[in-house]
Amino acid sequence: MVPHHHLLLLRLILMLSIIAIQTLAAYACIAVEREALLTFKASISDGIRHSLSSWDEGQDCCKWRGVVCDNITTSNILELNLANSYDSYSQQMNWTDYALSGEINPSLLALNHLSRLDLSNNNFSGISIPKFISSFNNLAHLNLSNSKFVGKIPHQLGNLSKLHSLDLSRSSFIGTIPPHLGNLSSLRYLSLNWAFNDTSIPNADNLEWVSQLASLEYLDLGGINLTNAIDWLHIINKLQSIKVLLLSYTSLPSIPNSLSYVNFTGLTTLDLSDNWHSNTTFPSWLWNLTDLSYLNLEDCLFHGKIPNALGNLTSLTYLDLGYNNLEGPLPRSIGKLCNLRGIDLSYLGIGGDIRELVEMLGCTWNKMEEIILPSNNLQGNLSNWLEQMPNLKYLDLSNNSLVGPVPLGIASLQNLNFLDLSSNSLHGVLSEAHFANLTKLNHLQLSSNSLIISVGRSWIPPFQLTILALGSCQVGPQFPTWLRWQRQINEVDLYNTSITSTLPHWLWSLPISMLDLSYNQISDRLTYLKSTNIFAIDLKSNNLEGPLPSLPDGLELLDLSNNFISGPLPKLLPTSITYLSLSNNSISGSIPSSICEGTNLEALDLSANHLSGELPRCWLQGSSLRLMDLSNNNITGEIPPSMGSLTTLQSLDLNRNNLYGELPSELQYCKNLFFLDLGNNNFSRKIPIWIGEKLLNLRYLQLRSNMFDGNIPPQLAQLTALQVLDLSDNKLSGSIPRSFSNFTGMMIYSVQNFNDEFSWGFDIDMFIYMGSLLLVMKGNTYTYSKILSQVTAMDLSGNNLSGVIPKEIGALRQLRNLNFSGNHLVGMIPEKIGDMLSLESLDLSSNKLSGAIPQSLSKLTFLDHLNLSYNNLSGRIPSGSQLDRLDDPSIYIGNAYLCGPPTSKNCSGGTAALNSTSNYANGSETSMWWLYFGMGVGFVAGFWGVCAILLFHTTWSYAYFRMIDNFFDNIYVTVAVSMNRLKNKYG
Repeated sequence: MVPHHHLLLLRLILMLSIIAIQTLAAYACIAVEREALLTFKASISDGIRHSLSSWDEGQDCCKWRGVVCDNITTSNILELNLANSYDSYSQQMNWTDYALSGEINPSLLALNHLSRLDLSNNNFSGISIPKFISSFNNLAHLNLSNSKFVGKIPHQLGNLSKLHSLDLSRSSFIGTIPPHLGNLSSLRYLSLNWAFNDTSIPNADNLEWVSQLASLEYLDLGGINLTNAIDWLHIINKLQSIKVLLLSYTSLPSIPNSLSYVNFTGLTTLDLSDNWHSNTTFPSWLWNLTDLSYLNLEDCLFHGKIPNALGNLTSLTYLDLGYNNLEGPLPRSIGKLCNLRGIDLSYLGIGGDIRELVEMLGCTWNKMEEIILPSNNLQGNLSNWLEQMPNLKYLDLSNNSLVGPVPLGIASLQNLNFLDLSSNSLHGVLSEAHFANLTKLNHLQLSSNSLIISVGRSWIPPFQLTILALGSCQVGPQFPTWLRWQRQINEVDLYNTSITSTLPHWLWSLPISMLDLSYNQISDRLTYLKSTNIFAIDLKSNNLEGPLPSLPDGLELLDLSNNFISGPLPKLLPTSITYLSLSNNSISGSIPSSICEGTNLEALDLSANHLSGELPRCWLQGSSLRLMDLSNNNITGEIPPSMGSLTTLQSLDLNRNNLYGELPSELQYCKNLFFLDLGNNNFSRKIPIWIGEKLLNLRYLQLRSNMFDGNIPPQLAQLTALQVLDLSDNKLSGSIPRSFSNFTGMMIYSVQNFNDEFSWGFDIDMFIYMGSLLLVMKGNTYTYSKILSQVTAMDLSGNNLSGVIPKEIGALRQLRNLNFSGNHLVGMIPEKIGDMLSLESLDLSSNKLSGAIPQSLSKLTFLDHLNLSYNNLSGRIPSGSQLDRLDDPSIYIGNAYLCGPPTSKNCSGGTAALNSTSNYANGSETSMWWLYFGMGVGFVAGFWGVCAILLFHTTWSYAYFRMIDNFFDNIYVTVAVSMNRLKNKYG
């Protein structure tokens, strides 16, 4: 029997144990570690939402957000999970509200049992990864991804010998990957996806260090420049444990075709997409990876046929071969891939019937979940096969040649969440019945078909869309009321859908971020544009009227062009505005000075309105403006010098205003200009030489219809990229600079598209500035816009230019339009003009050109407009395949001594007869003889009369004969030609 005092002792011990346990439960957090966390918190900001607010509640730090302790034995902190779940990829708006920022305090070193540290998706912008992190000896998992770290990756991370996973992806590092990472012998997971700020230079000296990571199972180097990794495949081949290999966008130096042996046969996921090697065929080692379930070879520029060996990869569940240069049909062996659930064959040019292609998938076609076949040549219709794919979640057949209606059976695809049938030739009606069971649908694109969307005004859809695109389908005339029930809608594209009604007020309460209602006939007064999330509105080409309402904060892109908007511009614009187009309206008044304050503004198009007053003089350094189009208004005054502050400006169009004065020299600081149109104004003085010396990126220069005088500065020839030079209808004098043959942009074909320079928004077709240029070509005035990048022209017409046409001009082999008409040019047409093989229009009319028309003109096979009228040309008109088609006699009118077709004058003895309009053409041959005889006698008498005087006056004699020496060369040719004609005519 236990003594009584022993029982008392046991009870006392039990009570003390209970008290100790309760005490530990109340204060489980170790004090040193708790203080370390509070010091860490004090050095950072936890966002306006105060994501670490729980760290001030109670003494037990093990209950704080993101803190995980050892609750079994030591109570030490084991994990610090401070990832921001509202990351910038999944949550476009307000993700920084939850993000941590500031400095990472070394107080965390007190957490010497830490095995996991996750600071991902935060905002440590401007700081480097702290080197002290390498002192966490027990760290097994480190995730610093997408937290804006900069600087170099510290090589000290190679000291973390127990590290199993390391994620540094989506950062802004500089330098190269430290080879010390090869010391992480326990590493199984490594992601450096898009970890470097500059991927235009190599981000790794080599990949030798990877071969030391014997336990590695997951490797993601996507977005890393691996140009120097010559032996990348042989190194990867040493990793027997590797299962996932992601190398997309890595600029691999090559994709070797073969391996002596394949060691990494356990690979289940391989992504080599977006590595461009134009002469590469499918590598043979690929077909040995029989465990592959995911294979992505998109946009590698592979060529040739898809091998039958593809059928060896029977474990494949997803296959992406899109955007390659493949030829021939798909191999029949694709039917062996019975586990396939998703296939992407985008942009391969696959033809044939869509049903036959789908049935080729054999054992898997009715089990497919993703079919992605856009931009091929597929034909046929959707009936009798689409309804038989009940598991289908993602279907993209856009930009093919499919015909017929959308089958009613599509309603049976209850798992469908993505449907894109845009840009086909589908027709017919889509009713409520088509959508009846599509409860999971969130992406619907049917644009550019001939479909009619016919649903009742009271219809409530069973789905919640995020993206809707019905452009060019018939939706109207009423605005689709069913849209008001779409509470998750993000993008709405209803351009050209025959809507004629007004805009409902509830539209602006939807969570739309991008709205396109352009090219309808919406008749309404814009009294309200407010919306919480909207950043892009396109309402161009409607019947909207009234003054411009106040614009919502956060709006970035607005296009109201081609409407009937009137009244003045608002005094204040949202500071967020990036693209603003109000062209072709009736907006009046002056441009407010507040326009200068929009530091985010990149594109401003106010062309074709009734704006007056002067240009704002308030432009400041730091502006983001790249494009300004104020053409076709009534703006007056001079160009303010402050516009020289717009150093980012690439396109400036002030055509058709009332501007005057000389061009301010400050414009020379706009060195990024490639488009400058100041035509049809009243600018005067000389063309500044700094245009040629400083604006070296110019491709389009138009100064036509102004009052510029003086010589053409030869410095313009330094604009080697110039494609269009229009100086017509000014008061320029002097000669054409011979150096104009230096315009490389008129020698070499350029495929650079003007419109590619100016596009905004996620949808590249949504906000594009279509630059335009008014040019005189082929005798008419044309406005070039969409094909502006293909136009090459030089127009110096309507000036007072003299001298000869430089023979060097023949070097401009890509020039399409050459117009030197209406000047005082002399001499002969250069023979080398026939070297300008792209010439479509040539106008040399109304000059003083002489001599024969060069036969080389017959080589100009694209020439379809020629005007040589009103010169002093002579001889037979040359013939040739193209010249024979230009049979309008007016081409040569006003040239007295031209003969042959298409004129009515015959050529005698190989020379031209006198022009019938000559003063002597109607006289007899005797009259013509006495004319020339009298001229000869008069010349002899005058000559000897002058000589007799000069023999007795020495000073006059010297002066006279000096004059004769200079004059003789000019009259010799004329006399010789005249004597030759007389000799041929009268024997």
